[in-house]
Formats: sequence, structure tokens, C-alpha cells
Amino acid sequence: MIKLNSAELSSLTEKLTRLNMQRANYIISILHGKEMVLGMPHRVYRKCGKKNCKCYTGKRHGPYPALSVNKQGKQKIVMIKKSDRSSVLSGAERYKHYQRTLAKIRKIDKEINNTLVKLKIDTTTNYIPE
Repeated sequence: MIKLNSAELSSLTEKLTRLNMQRANYIISILHGKEMVLGMPHRVYRKCGKKNCKCYTGKRHGPYPALSVNKQGKQKIVMIKKSDRSSVLSGAERYKHYQRTLAKIRKIDKEINNTLVKLKIDTTTNYIPE
């Protein structure tokens, strides 16, 4: 016995169509083909260690651009050379966008799956021969 009426089925169809369109738009947004740099952009503030410097009492030097990367299962901060800043930071921003967009795609995939499971449950019956 089907548990969905035509309005509910139409609503599920619209929902799946909307989710698929969102998913496709997210995928298109990450298909830029430009180089990404592994790591998340990060700012580092440092102390120089001189006793007469402002950093000795609290206000640190910086910010200096860096990348937060995972090396052998541990988070590490990698400083970026001045000469590489522009290209590395733009590549890291593209990586950050890629990672965040991928998380959104996975969330949509989960919602699509849950909707399809609901559809299956509500439209499937057991055959019992008489």
C-alpha cells in the first residue's frame, strides 16, 4: 500500500530537483582547474625575545601569513616566504573554498539519500502470496 499521496510525491520530487540543482552548482563552482595549495590560511603572531621590545610585554609582531597543514596526523604551521605569499595564499584560499564546498555537497548528498530512503519506505510493499 502506497503511503504517499500525489501532493507529497510532488513535494519530494521538487525537493530532489532543488537539491540536485544546488549540488550541480556547487560542483561547477569547484571545477575551476586552478592550482590549489594544501593547507588552510593562517596568521601567526610572534615574540622576538628582546627585553626592550613591545612584544616582551604582550603585543606580538605580525600577522605573518602561514598555512595550517596536516603532517603525519598532526597539525603543523608552515610559514610562507615573502616571495611566495601571493600565489600560495590565493591557492590556499581556493583549497579552503574547495573543502567548504565539498562539505556542502556531502551534506546535500546525505539529504538526497534520506529523501530517497523515505520515498522507498513510503512506496514499497511486501508481496505476500495468498
